[in-house]
Amino acid sequence: MLVTQLDIQRTMAEVLEPGDDVLVHASLGALGQIEEPVDGIIDAMRAAIGEEGTLVMMADSRSFAKTGRFDMAQPSETGLLTERFRLMPNVVRSCVPMSSFCAIGPRAAEYTQPYHSHLDDTATMTRLLENDGKIMMLGIGYNKCTLYHLAEERLKMPYNMYKEFEGQLMDGEKVVRPISQRYFVRREMGFKKDPSIAGSMLEAKGAAVIRDIGKSVVRVFRAKDFDDCCMEALTRDSEAFVAKSA
Repeated sequence: MLVTQLDIQRTMAEVLEPGDDVLVHASLGALGQIEEPVDGIIDAMRAAIGEEGTLVMMADSRSFAKTGRFDMAQPSETGLLTERFRLMPNVVRSCVPMSSFCAIGPRAAEYTQPYHSHLDDTATMTRLLENDGKIMMLGIGYNKCTLYHLAEERLKMPYNMYKEFEGQLMDGEKVVRPISQRYFVRREMGFKKDPSIAGSMLEAKGAAVIRDIGKSVVRVFRAKDFDDCCMEALTRDSEAFVAKSA
């Protein structure tokens, strides 16, 4: 199945609105064969939200946990779409190792501030909630919706802990300065989590716009609605996000 640029444009226009601030999580491989170029997908998103909207994507550098090195120019480790977005003109990136964000639009500076917790006033996720922003899951499930970490941290889930990651901010091979980041992370890396129950609750409330695209689907919803479902799920059951073994 070939997903054409026209398919992308029509779908983005159906699920997004002018003026939206939207954080995108995507797995392009799940859609099937996509008509080139990949940049056209980003163009379609930007066209749908217009000049008043702001587009945001993660540009992770999880390798910092092992290498202790972060360069603002290093590639995103969150997939092809995010890397193409990072390289586009006028896209800005937060100086945050491990979980940086890229953004373009009138509120790009708000979404690319330094932070040490997703609950910080300057954090991308907190700003998204404050601005009543949306989340798009393109070819990917709720289990990858990073916003669920906020509910875990608010409720101080016991399977996580605060950990400081330290290293160097680099400019090529030149050390610029020491850099560190504090995150609320799982105590055991083998511990599996899945917040899909919050997504099921969201859809049961009719709070997600869902469209077929290629071999998969795209889901768009208000960040606040998903956050509310995460809080509700964890308040009812502290193990709601613990992945069930097959």
